[in-house]
Amino acid sequence: MTDEALSPQGRQQADQVTAQAMRWRLLITLAAAVVLIGGGWLTLWATGGSSTVAPAPHPTAASAASRRPSDELLETTKGLQVTQQQAVDQLQVVQDQLVAQQAEMKKLSEQIAALTERLDALQQSIANMLPPTRASGSPSGPQPKAR
Repeated sequence: MTDEALSPQGRQQADQVTAQAMRWRLLITLAAAVVLIGGGWLTLWATGGSSTVAPAPHPTAASAASRRPSDELLETTKGLQVTQQQAVDQLQVVQDQLVAQQAEMKKLSEQIAALTERLDALQQSIANMLPPTRASGSPSGPQPKAR
């Protein structure tokens, strides 16, 4: 560091340079702001931002272009409705199949119950036809001779 930078005269000069640089920065910032704001106003004015400057709407290519998105929206809506109807129809088919399967299951269940009852009755009649067996465990009838 030099003695000039530490002296009061050097400090004063440094402060003056800093103040001048700050003024230039402020001036540049203000100029940029004026240019940007002016450009924005010119853009608004040129595009008809004011309602007094805007022309009355006439059927033109622009209005035809604005109808295109609504036509596309209608077509999309119709497509979605068709898809929704197809989904409803498919759901109805699946529900009908489910009802038919449930009816078939009920019929088969009733048939199994009837067969089970007949099997039980048959087993009972066979048990009633057989003579009671002895508890001794020796079979009735002639016994073979041992050799």
